[in-house]
Amino acid sequence: MQGAHEEFADFQARDKLLRVCAELLPARIVFVGDLVHAPRPCEAERAYIEETLLLLAQRAEIIAVRGNHDRAFAREFGHLPLSTTEEWLSGDLVAVHGDRLDRASIPGAAGILVVGHLHPGLSMRDASGAGRRMPVFLVNPHCIVMPAFSPFARGYDVAAGLPVELQLCFRGAQIEAFVLTPTRVKSVGRLQTAIERLADMDGSAPARFRKLRL
Repeated sequence: MQGAHEEFADFQARDKLLRVCAELLPARIVFVGDLVHAPRPCEAERAYIEETLLLLAQRAEIIAVRGNHDRAFAREFGHLPLSTTEEWLSGDLVAVHGDRLDRASIPGAAGILVVGHLHPGLSMRDASGAGRRMPVFLVNPHCIVMPAFSPFARGYDVAAGLPVELQLCFRGAQIEAFVLTPTRVKSVGRLQTAIERLADMDGSAPARFRKLRL
């Protein structure tokens, strides 16, 4: 939810979570890992996370899937009204963090796999070369990869290609990309098409140089 240093803390995370809850009215909230930045959060961070989770627990059942940053989460926050687990299954859905992704060993992997950890994003630039990386959902009938909720997780530029183990989770089927804006989720179509379109739109000097090199 926030970093170990106050100057890097995202104090709006709680407000964003509560706004989402107010709009969607979920019965259950499943976090797919990395609720904390460091295994042993400082006191201010611990209090912020605890207060946020208590507020959410008043509105819905809370389930925390273990992330690679959550090694001590169960010990530090196990007294809160939430459940911690290595993976969460419900019907055809199985949610894992994704830091140790081996689909063959995941229970329920024949269904739809929901993954965190990678924090996918698409880099967008203007003619001057200035730009930003927009968080994106990667979706097909077999797998959903979630973007980071925190703005401090810059994420992985999917234009560089997906890790082999993640490609296997998509089973070769077409992948759709959905950009996460401040207020909504917007489809940008097929992932490869979106990557090519953004590359064509990049008129910066570095991009022109790369195209000349090609």
